[in-house]
Formats: sequence, C-alpha cells, structure tokens
Amino acid sequence: MLELEERGLLDRTLIVIASEFSRDMMIEGVPGSEARDQSRAKTDKLADMKHYGLHRHFTGGTSVVIFGGGTKKGYIHGATADERPLIAIKDPVSISDLHATLFTAMGVSPKTVFDIEKRPFYATVDGKGQAVTDLFA
Repeated sequence: MLELEERGLLDRTLIVIASEFSRDMMIEGVPGSEARDQSRAKTDKLADMKHYGLHRHFTGGTSVVIFGGGTKKGYIHGATADERPLIAIKDPVSISDLHATLFTAMGVSPKTVFDIEKRPFYATVDGKGQAVTDLFA
C-alpha cells in the first residue's frame, strides 16, 4: 500500500480484504493436536488454554477492509456486537450493497444491466444495491 501511495496510484487502486464470514480466536481441534475432533471444553469465553479449540462462525456480522480507490482514510462504518452471536448492530451492509459500493468505487453503476439471451443480468441483485457513499472521500 505504501508503494502505491508513494507512486500516486492508491487513489485509483481499490484494495479489498474480505471473507464469507467471521470467526473468533476459538479454532477447531484441541491445542497442540492435529486431531479433527472438536474441543471438549465448551465455553463462550477464552479463560483457559483448553478453550482454544472451539470453532465458531459468525454469519450475522463480518469485517471488510477497503482502502484506496477514492475511499476515506481511517473511516469505520458500522459495528458488531461485543457479545455472541456478534451480529451487526449499527449500519449493517448487505452483500448486494457491498457489491454496489465496490462497483461504485470502480466507476461502474450498481444498476448496470446486460441483456444475455433476452434476459437481464444486473451488477447487483435486480440492480437494487445501494452504495455506502459515506465511505468515499
């Protein structure tokens, strides 16, 4: 990123780091073992080393890092709950709206549609995705 910034390319380069869901620090398997089993120490708090072995997915809240491409530096949009199930509690963004935001950053209208075999194919679901415009400088 620093090299892109130094070369004046960061404003026109969009960098996105995302995954399909979030996970916490509790991972599969018992610490120190490569066994495929789950930890037998069920808990919602990491109070002891034996607790590092639980496996949790949080599909109701995740983080996406976006920078460059005309976005604001240091901007944070939304929030997730501090307690399980760690869902989005402030300004949630749907997948369609995330796609609209990325398309907008790249100069493509989220309402873009292509007719393929006489059927419309939209950039976002039915062209209804709304970009998170607060993200842009």
